[in-house]
Amino acid sequence: MDSYLDIAHKVLRASRRPMSAKGILNAAYRAQIVPEHLRGKTQHKTLQARLSEDILHHRSTSLFYRTEPGKFFLSELMSDPDIPDKFKEIFPARRRTRDLQNDNALGISRKFLKNWRNTTGNSDIVEMLAEAERQEAIRYLPQSGNSEYATVWTFSLVRRNDEVLSYRIGRYRDDREAFANKRTIGFPGAVTISDRSLFSQEDYGATENAFRVLLLDLDLSSQSFLEENPKKPSPLFVFETEGDDGVSVLLIVLEWICPDWFEPTTRKLSLNDPCWLNFSVQPNNIDDFEPWSKTTLRRIVSREFAEE
Repeated sequence: MDSYLDIAHKVLRASRRPMSAKGILNAAYRAQIVPEHLRGKTQHKTLQARLSEDILHHRSTSLFYRTEPGKFFLSELMSDPDIPDKFKEIFPARRRTRDLQNDNALGISRKFLKNWRNTTGNSDIVEMLAEAERQEAIRYLPQSGNSEYATVWTFSLVRRNDEVLSYRIGRYRDDREAFANKRTIGFPGAVTISDRSLFSQEDYGATENAFRVLLLDLDLSSQSFLEENPKKPSPLFVFETEGDDGVSVLLIVLEWICPDWFEPTTRKLSLNDPCWLNFSVQPNNIDDFEPWSKTTLRRIVSREFAEE
């Protein structure tokens, strides 16, 4: 096991209560079980990152879980009858924006996209994908990517009447300077080969991808909707933008009309500062939003005014 995780495992097993990364290290120092090469003023930050990465990567099979933001506990103690029930409530870990699935990502030729914009100006996703297929300008990319292709991402908005859900991005979720600690209005997901099925041929599984991302990030399941048939997100428009490390991304913006009973809570969803924004008015603090949201907001507001 990783040295940091081994320390956390020993301390939490002994304490039998959730602890912060700093608390775990303080207890480890007192017990004199911290190796010399791990000593330092910011080691608790490294420990927290290692614990978070382990939970995110292994999920239900991780040795650890969160009971609340910044507090960790041992999965093996879940079945212990002497552990209080409040310590057995799992606080969900959200996906890191930059974590692509293991499957090959869908890509579209950047040359094709440029010609498409210049000749049609059309942002209909199904028509664009069909034409890209006819021109053999769409393919699944290798793990290393391809600079001549833009990877395809969905960016799903959660809408309630004239409002859209917004939240602030934590640095662990996305540590790029243009994104970290900024507000966003979307839930992103990379479209991969596993998203396309017999029932989602036309859009290469983009809608399925968007819906799966929303269910995961909003901590919902099919059982959440009781007897309702949940509606899937609807595509609004697409645009080319910049993704990780300057790599070109084709962003498919979709909107999901959430059920009347849905209300995001910080404790349940691990969303930072969630709030509802008026969908038809561009925020005064537009620079507080990350780049994908800025473009999306401007296009939506322009469209809303054009339809009046």
